[in-house]
Amino acid sequence: MRALSSIQKLHHGTPARDGPAARVAYPVGRFALHYVEMCGVMCVGAIVLSVLFFGAAGLLGFTDLPQQAPALSVLVIAINLSFPMAAWMRFRGMGWRPTLEMSGSTMLTGLLLIAAYWLGIVDKSSLVEVQTSLACPLMLAVMLLRFNFYSGHHEAHAA
Repeated sequence: MRALSSIQKLHHGTPARDGPAARVAYPVGRFALHYVEMCGVMCVGAIVLSVLFFGAAGLLGFTDLPQQAPALSVLVIAINLSFPMAAWMRFRGMGWRPTLEMSGSTMLTGLLLIAAYWLGIVDKSSLVEVQTSLACPLMLAVMLLRFNFYSGHHEAHAA
């Protein structure tokens, strides 16, 4: 037991978990884990909700809704990306402000894409692809703006 405790100490008697590398690695690791968790929840939730919505639309005769109603499709996907993420954040004890920041980035992206489509900047055939490919990187950008918040323990996130 004594040998184990001496292995875990750095040269100056500081425990390895409190060393300079750990002071950087642990917050970065927690941040990365939080990011992967949020992307996973957002993507899995969006896939499930989108399959349900677009499947129901197909049963009603709208078999290619992204081509038939591209703005509506982008709005639905923005909601499908935002809702599971927001629900999970609230379930995990996050306050309303970070929840709305994250959800807002996804919704704002959807609204900006709709405006870009109406202005002829983005073609309707690439709207869904652009939206889904931007979801996690934009969430990362929002998280990086509050790195200290997202690199902390989940217990610290309570409102």
